[in-house]
Amino acid sequence: MSPTKITGTDATGTIPLSLNQEFVDVFDHGSDDGPFGYRYHVVDAWRVTGGPVDLAALRDALHDVVERHEALRTRIVGEAGKRCQEISPPGPVRVEVRDFPETPEESRAARAEALRREVEDETFGADESPALRAVLARFDDQDAVLALMIHHIVSDGMSMDVVIRDLANLYAARTGHTVPTLPKAPQYREFSDWQRDGAGAGTEAARDYWRRKLDGALFTALPTDIPRSANLPESTAAHRFLIPQDVMSNIDQLSRTHRTTRFMALVAMYQLLVHRLTGATDVVIATFTPGRGGQLFEDTVGPLFNFLPLRTDLAGCASFGELLKRTRRTCLEAFEHEIPILQIFGQAPELMRTAASDNAAAAVFQALPDQRQYVEAPGDLRYGRIPRMMGPQARKSSVPDGALWTLTREPSGDASVCLDFKRNLFREETIVSMAENFQEIARKFSSSPDASLGLT
Repeated sequence: MSPTKITGTDATGTIPLSLNQEFVDVFDHGSDDGPFGYRYHVVDAWRVTGGPVDLAALRDALHDVVERHEALRTRIVGEAGKRCQEISPPGPVRVEVRDFPETPEESRAARAEALRREVEDETFGADESPALRAVLARFDDQDAVLALMIHHIVSDGMSMDVVIRDLANLYAARTGHTVPTLPKAPQYREFSDWQRDGAGAGTEAARDYWRRKLDGALFTALPTDIPRSANLPESTAAHRFLIPQDVMSNIDQLSRTHRTTRFMALVAMYQLLVHRLTGATDVVIATFTPGRGGQLFEDTVGPLFNFLPLRTDLAGCASFGELLKRTRRTCLEAFEHEIPILQIFGQAPELMRTAASDNAAAAVFQALPDQRQYVEAPGDLRYGRIPRMMGPQARKSSVPDGALWTLTREPSGDASVCLDFKRNLFREETIVSMAENFQEIARKFSSSPDASLGLT
């Protein structure tokens, strides 16, 4: 299939994969759990209160959202190595309506969380359009749960925030309310063109930075329990744990004292964990960034996230404070020179070789910004985000490879950490041990930054 040039806001047709989609294509092995399979999706859910939900208006508003954002009506077609995006005309979104059995108020939060898990366990192909599904489950006329699922190959976590904001606005308009005008939504193909055209004026300087920064570097992959050559079926599970409020408060105080951010402090702690697991002092980890070009594409739906390597020399660090100082420099330089990861790989083609070996895998660490708990929505309905789930999950939305750490600060002041991992590579007890080790690092060094790291 030859991708065609598409112009116009209502265009349909085929276009090449974006650089982001080409990146995740590297991890696709043709399984259902891979990036182009049936379990690579993003799920979020909101408690909807304040009145009965008009089903006809909800369906119409979902159609409006799909019409507004091309990514939500984009299919990935073609075989491995020859895939492209195919933009379809707007179509109806599948809405599943359920009625909960009678549930007392004190049990509804748990039931809402259970629904989110159930939705996440469903399958969804990258070749389906629209790439959006909805489940509306009602406790009664005044209280319901709305869960949305989007295939991750055409979306990301920040896109979910855009989708629910737009849906709340368009639903209110459909039910007769006066609503503010939504901001212009650049399409994902415009983002892709922006990336390929240079992703900003500083690209050449950024390439030079990464060529120097990653000279001789290899990604610090984590040893796995099960070799890839065992060829076990791919599946993703999750282990979840909390970092208590007092520890998070200490981390924030530590960050202020050392003129860093919370993210930098957490990255320093994660780098120390990686050192303990591997013995490496030249540590190269990775994080995901929003990748949205500042404010250029903040209202765009699509997989805009970027994979960014962070290289820090831990050798000779006498204290956590010194490690934090080095991590601060690493992060500031990396974010200042951010370019799409495929362009970074072009300067360091051997970087990820270790992560593809038989007995090791890549892990990515991300700490999300504080999330709004309610959608600022016109109209009668109130949308409250269902808090991050706790407890293990035997099967969930897939990660492309290895493991993904996601830390989120909760309204209570503590932080929930979700550690997704490939069950065909890691055993659960290994993941639990990693989590306990990280918790110990966070507690010890957030309150005692001058304590010795034991490094030489």
